[in-house]
Amino acid sequence: MRTRAQLKSQRSRPKQAGFTLLEVILAVGLLSVVSVSLFVTMSRSFRVKDNMSVLSERYHEGRQVMRRITREIRMAFLKAQPPEEVQEEGPAMITRFLGEEDEIYFANTAHVRLRAEGRESDQAEVAYFLKRPSYKTPYRGSTLFRRESRRVDDRPDRGGSTWPVVDGVKSFKLEYWDDAKEIGDDAWQRSWDSDDNQLLPARVRVTLELERVEGNLSIRFVGQAAPKIRRPVQSIVEYKR
Repeated sequence: MRTRAQLKSQRSRPKQAGFTLLEVILAVGLLSVVSVSLFVTMSRSFRVKDNMSVLSERYHEGRQVMRRITREIRMAFLKAQPPEEVQEEGPAMITRFLGEEDEIYFANTAHVRLRAEGRESDQAEVAYFLKRPSYKTPYRGSTLFRRESRRVDDRPDRGGSTWPVVDGVKSFKLEYWDDAKEIGDDAWQRSWDSDDNQLLPARVRVTLELERVEGNLSIRFVGQAAPKIRRPVQSIVEYKR
């Protein structure tokens, strides 16, 4: 028989605590919910970061394109043609400013010489135009191309090298300010041809709208450029009768 001391000692011992099956199931379920929530939050954070990085790069791309186009328009020029009785040495040099709603051609002095011994100057023929690319892009829009001829010759609409400037262009719009218009008239013209008046437009407004990779959203850039020299410049060689 158990003694009174043994019974008292047995009653004073604490019972060993443990988890029931229901408690274990609830703990595992709660841990799963927290883990899934944390994973979803982290995934969304990384996705937002990637989207912001792509968007920032797209903005930078658009700003660089606008900066280049407006800079080259500011440095556009026309060369006065010599009298018929005067013959200049070398090939003829014909300049023309021809602008449409989504295409522009002109000669400028913004060319950068990459080789000191190269037979070229700071003058070049430049054209910008929209065209569907022959390669695959993540965008549905067209591509803005740039053509440059390092030598200004008698064939301003041909020659040179062509390469893409920016993909995914939703719209590329050019407008030309005619300061000869009276106040109140719409001075913004849809086209400009320097052969009509031997003059460059007072200003050119450039609107570039780029597609974004995600959704149907787009980014719009608007800028203006005023050519520094609007009237034809004479040749360095003085014409002598």
